[in-house]
Amino acid sequence: MRRVPMWLVAFAIVMGVAGAGVVATVGGDDDDDDARGFDPMTSTWVDVTAQAQGQTVRLWMWGGEAALNDYIDDEVIPAAAAAGVNLERVPIDDTASAMARLVAEADSNTDGAIDLLWVNGKNFEQGKDAGLWLQEWVPRLPNAALLDPDDPTLWNDFGVPTEGQEMPWSRAAFVFAHDTASVDSPPRNFDELLEFARANPGRVAYPAPPDFTGSAFLRQALQMLGEDTAFELLGELDPLLWQGGQTYPVDQAEIERLFAAGEIDLAMSYNPNFVDVAVARGSFPETVVPYVFDGGTLSNVSFLAIPARASSPQGAMVVADLMLGPPLQRAKLELVGIPSVLSADTLGAAAELSPHRLDDFGTPLQELPADRVPVIDRRWLDEIG
Repeated sequence: MRRVPMWLVAFAIVMGVAGAGVVATVGGDDDDDDARGFDPMTSTWVDVTAQAQGQTVRLWMWGGEAALNDYIDDEVIPAAAAAGVNLERVPIDDTASAMARLVAEADSNTDGAIDLLWVNGKNFEQGKDAGLWLQEWVPRLPNAALLDPDDPTLWNDFGVPTEGQEMPWSRAAFVFAHDTASVDSPPRNFDELLEFARANPGRVAYPAPPDFTGSAFLRQALQMLGEDTAFELLGELDPLLWQGGQTYPVDQAEIERLFAAGEIDLAMSYNPNFVDVAVARGSFPETVVPYVFDGGTLSNVSFLAIPARASSPQGAMVVADLMLGPPLQRAKLELVGIPSVLSADTLGAAAELSPHRLDDFGTPLQELPADRVPVIDRRWLDEIG
């Protein structure tokens, strides 16, 4: 295959167009999977764990959530050390910076600076198209056998098959909230939401797509109802909303402000821990609780990927396997409030959770393919907004 100059691959990834008109093959001219010729498919787990001893694994991940950072530092790093691996957490502001680093390293003869990366969505797709990920390593993990083979959210990243190149790690879920002091029985599906709005005009709101939360609310409706039915219902809902649907909140922050001020009765977020965070900082009263709609919850799984040029791929596999195992998955749920990618039965009993956190998020609803999201956002703007 014709090799594409690395500056062009870098430009494509930064601009979000890799895979759409740019076909790239990166790395050396040999057929090795990475700089050391490590092939997960020909290595036994005994080999992997033996080679991982003493390796330093640099985990690059978004560093903006203190509770998650503490979880890595206090739970994952000690578990890795007990397995003979030195794990270092490298906080980043944006996964795009890590992708640019991977591209810059791809044609070099040196080992990479990133051993494990928290990634999903377009970043994974772009890296996959450019050949930046280690191949077929996930099936070699012992704990991969605990993943539900029939749950498509675990094997597709916004519609892109993962094909053993990234491991499911965390699940986001679209969660609603109500104040038990004022709303005893909140709506638990979209038909009930419409009836609730008819009985309580002006007391329901959602952000206008393409805002992140507003778009997720729209996709929750589409996945539950089907596209045309969802748009019909949202059209009926529009005049019953806050401000008569003439003005929509701009983002989740405004939804939370309106909810905290008592102007609307429901809040929502793709962060399943948002109620716990808001109560802890004093924005919501203690009587606010999270809940999910019956019939399915829009879910977005994020993953861990090992770059093809990782310096310590064996150590990265050992760390990833630990992070997938029930003890660390359960601790992440308990300490951070992030849903597990393992089933409740597999996960085992968690410690008693705060009433502002959920331990059951219902049936996952698969995300739309990434290229469909702007299309349905535009339809909402044309027909409703």
